[in-house]
Amino acid sequence: MENTPSYLSALLCFFGLFFLMTILSLAAAIRVVREDKRLQVYRLGRYLGEKGPGLVLLLPFVDRGVLKDLNSAETGIQQSLVGALGETRTTVFTSGKVTVNGQEWDAVSQSVISAGRRVRVVKMILEVEEEQDPERL
Repeated sequence: MENTPSYLSALLCFFGLFFLMTILSLAAAIRVVREDKRLQVYRLGRYLGEKGPGLVLLLPFVDRGVLKDLNSAETGIQQSLVGALGETRTTVFTSGKVTVNGQEWDAVSQSVISAGRRVRVVKMILEVEEEQDPERL
């Protein structure tokens, strides 16, 4: 190695550095997503969707992955509203306003429900139906 020309040593150093950078970028592109999480993938700032659970491959320097916890507070709030009782503020059919747990929500219904009626939350898109009075039955 003592008689090796300096340009050859520089070239060998350059290829070694290139190989190291390639390995590091490929390692950063591999993500393992747990069952209780999802990886939101953005390519050059554009949202592509959620990936996972399992092994997810990203394009180095192009894709960005953001972990999302499926057990977040937002999911808990959504699940707690299903079955909750509320009251219509406006007529609800293809659209309308409903108050549930003290908060006003946009809502839809399969049938027309007039303002001031009690309703029950059926889905988290806040589809509601008129509450049946047990006294009427």
